[in-house]
Amino acid sequence: MVNLAVALRSSMCIIVKSAGLVPHTVETEPGTKVNFWLPKNSGGKPEKPAVLLIHGFAGDGVMTWAFQARSLSKRYSVYIPDLLFFGGSYTDKPDRSPEFQAECMVKAMSILGVDKFVLVGFSCGGVVASKIAELYGNMVKALMVIE
Repeated sequence: MVNLAVALRSSMCIIVKSAGLVPHTVETEPGTKVNFWLPKNSGGKPEKPAVLLIHGFAGDGVMTWAFQARSLSKRYSVYIPDLLFFGGSYTDKPDRSPEFQAECMVKAMSILGVDKFVLVGFSCGGVVASKIAELYGNMVKALMVIE
């Protein structure tokens, strides 16, 4: 029997790869790792304006943003993380708050050499995106929250 979720996820990964993105893991601190899909040649500052796409509660980054990544990658350097406890992102810290998620996303983007970005959040990812804009507004060029 075919597991449809696994088959669909594989298809979404192919779409994201066709947009020029590759999987990458960022350790923001010992015990905390954030999985990303990011531009193939992302060694330092992005060549195009950066956009950070944060998924909602019922999925992970690639399942939520695959089709948008393909379109956006023509004009933007696209970064798609998995929030902590989604996809393969995890932490051994007890904090589960939107503020902690926001802090981890910003640390990861800084480690990747991205200091300014357009920010898009879907559903509970919108809550995290709003926290990033509130706490790290100097990094956010624009904010879009999708419900």
